[in-house]
Amino acid sequence: MKKQQGIKLFVVLLVSTLFIYSFSHFGAMTYNAMTSEDDMFLPGTSIGSVDVSGKTRNEALSSVTDDLQSWQNGTILNLMYKEKTIQVNLDIFEIDVQESVVAAQSGQANPMIVSIPSQELKAMLQQLSSKLAIGEEELTKVNNELLSYAHLLKSGEHHIAVGKLLATDDSSVVISETILEFEEVSVAMMDWVAALSPITIPAESQFSFLKTIEENKLTSMPAANKSMIATAIYKTVLPTNFVVIQRHIGQQLPNYIELGFEAKINQKNNLDLAFTNPNKSEYTIELKWVYPTLTVQLKGSSLLYKYVVEQTGKQEFDPKTIIQYSPQLHPSQKTVKEVGRNGLLTNVIRKVYGENDEFLSEEFISEDFYAPVERIEVHGLKSSTTTGTSTGDDGAGTETTTDSASQTESVEDTTSLKDETSDGKIIYGKPNETEK
Repeated sequence: MKKQQGIKLFVVLLVSTLFIYSFSHFGAMTYNAMTSEDDMFLPGTSIGSVDVSGKTRNEALSSVTDDLQSWQNGTILNLMYKEKTIQVNLDIFEIDVQESVVAAQSGQANPMIVSIPSQELKAMLQQLSSKLAIGEEELTKVNNELLSYAHLLKSGEHHIAVGKLLATDDSSVVISETILEFEEVSVAMMDWVAALSPITIPAESQFSFLKTIEENKLTSMPAANKSMIATAIYKTVLPTNFVVIQRHIGQQLPNYIELGFEAKINQKNNLDLAFTNPNKSEYTIELKWVYPTLTVQLKGSSLLYKYVVEQTGKQEFDPKTIIQYSPQLHPSQKTVKEVGRNGLLTNVIRKVYGENDEFLSEEFISEDFYAPVERIEVHGLKSSTTTGTSTGDDGAGTETTTDSASQTESVEDTTSLKDETSDGKIIYGKPNETEK
């Protein structure tokens, strides 16, 4: 019995001795490998972004640790998908500094040993877009792209376009469409439209209508037709995230477009339509003419958000009435020389909604104002109340009004806003005379 206890004690002592010996022996070897002055890295050795040439592994460990801290403080990684951008939390990277130094090969560039937990990466991508369908292949691509910045500790701000790493087949989706009908159009409209279509708008680039028609040798196209096409294009890109840089309106709203969507073109006065495609993918504008209808479509990768164009503060202004007198008319006669036109005012805004139809933001686009056009009436002279002399070839003359109230009694107050009241204003004068 005592003999068996002695054997057990001997075995325990032997194992303990071997453990202590091994720990001290191999631990010393590891320490010496890290600290030996004779084991310096050869020229041309780097770990991550740190040049460790001529340094011991212990010195390299200190340098790489400091550089990692600088990288974490001075680096921003952004994941981008369509219109959405999120910042990557750098804590997602599991960086093993000590193992990176121990495994470094002397005389060559060595990446940091880094990994990203799969579940954390998936959660981050779902935060970017809940509709992203990520398989193992796509997940690996995104993982490798992120690791490339951590392997070499690339400082600075970096943007990773996730859409380019995914296999998507929505590159030709119809994003927006506009259909306009025109009453009087040149027969050459078909040729002009065919020469313009399709218009390619590269990623992160600017579009100019004047430049486009110049490139397509269509500068001889009448200004009215240019405005028709530009108006259709403008209305098409408005419910997107395209940024409008330049756009103009005329003095009167054309009858082919509703208020808020006109885009007037005048090459002589450099009135252009210009906008920017801020996306990471290109889009095309396709135009089709089938008399009397112009159809414009914007095609490309589907947008993540929904853009809704709305109008606020719409007002309508009645025109003023100008009354002129002519001896050529019977005192009881009246003719309308100019019917006049109501003035219009509106504010155009663009609202942005998220993937789940939640409101995100609102953007002011424009304030469109069309001044009213005066109504001009020509009345016959009332000889019983006026005296005067005729001048000019047309027989029109000046008059002295002795009872102006009785003469304006039947004229409607036309200077008030809709649903508002104000003092009426009627202007008297000769034919061809404008308001002063």
